[in-house]
Amino acid sequence: MNPRPEASGPHARKTVLANGVRVLTERLEHVDSASLGLWSVSGSRLDPPGREGTTHFLEHMLFKGTATRSALEIGEAIDDIGGYVNGLTDPEHMHLFARTRGEHAERALALLFDLLLHSQCAAEEVARERGVVLQEIAHVRDSPEDWLHEIVPGTAWPDHVLGRSLMGTEDSVRSINHQLLKKHLAELVQVASRLVVTGVGRVDHERIVALTERHTGQLSESAASPSREAPVFHPQQAMVTRPGEQVHFCLIYPGIARTHEARHTFAVLDTLLGGGNSSRLFQEIREKRGLAYSIGSYLQFYETAGLFLIAAGTSPERFQAVLDLVEQELARLRADGPTEEEIARAKIQLKVGIALAAESTGYRMQHIALSEIYWQRVLSLQEIVAGVDGVTAEDVHLLARAMLGDGRRALAAIGPFDSEGGGHG
Repeated sequence: MNPRPEASGPHARKTVLANGVRVLTERLEHVDSASLGLWSVSGSRLDPPGREGTTHFLEHMLFKGTATRSALEIGEAIDDIGGYVNGLTDPEHMHLFARTRGEHAERALALLFDLLLHSQCAAEEVARERGVVLQEIAHVRDSPEDWLHEIVPGTAWPDHVLGRSLMGTEDSVRSINHQLLKKHLAELVQVASRLVVTGVGRVDHERIVALTERHTGQLSESAASPSREAPVFHPQQAMVTRPGEQVHFCLIYPGIARTHEARHTFAVLDTLLGGGNSSRLFQEIREKRGLAYSIGSYLQFYETAGLFLIAAGTSPERFQAVLDLVEQELARLRADGPTEEEIARAKIQLKVGIALAAESTGYRMQHIALSEIYWQRVLSLQEIVAGVDGVTAEDVHLLARAMLGDGRRALAAIGPFDSEGGGHG
């Protein structure tokens, strides 16, 4: 196949292979390291109904043996490059990544291709790893803070694939067998048009392209596209009763899609409301009143929708007071808007965060991958900074009034409630 070079931004280079595999690299002369990634635009949203957790289980199995390497030999290959290799599943992607010295970049990428393209999903390994996945689910459930974030999407979007559990349930994981995993891998993950290959640091674009072409030349070009229907937000409650000394909760508000033009405005709103030590929620609830050890907000972006979350932990007797104070701060923001000082401070936080993150090859590798997946081009960091700089106090005020209105929130909470869920919220 003859690759087609394309422009993709001021710093990254991009080549699209004839079968649709996309390769993006950014060479940084001032570092000796390299970060490599293989991104499959699939994720847990493609899990079969009733088999939630399939993609996450599959990510585990990629490390349990290929056509030429046992699990032990995979571990030895990782140690041979002296680097770090891992995988990650989220609702819209599954990706493998490696970090090592530049001199080992091609060996690291070849290992990632072996894991993604030649994993065996052997029946005996699947049976063994099923126990590990079930232990992981149990481990997360033992941490209320972690488990809370597993139930948030389903609270807000109960009728949509984005609301399903990423790890699955005990029952769904037990129903996943090696035939299903191999079919899922071949038909939904190992698809050329869904594969993005990234490398940042001491890497050579032409050599990465040649290596990719050699390993992916036999991949099918396309597969059926998943549904792009946006989820419908449900303003409901999910109250999970369990013993403990704290109530951990998330107030959930509708957000926006990742590419929405208001994304920078939402980032500024998030930062001034719950993103730092001077944020409104931290100052009012922790510093002034001492009602919670931790409280903050954050954004979740997906292709067609998003969520805005306010998370905290507090004692059961203070739970309702904290909820009331959060609502009061939101009402004040909707009514009066932010001050110019808050806007300026939030912009500085965001821009410094971008500058610090940009010094990491891992961050830049992720950035060029997600830019390509969602925008089909690489957003320059200067473009992102300019977007932040362009946000005004009026923009934030209008967004708060539109998105954080009364009756437009869901609540997920875990704590020692009574049988009626404590009557909170």
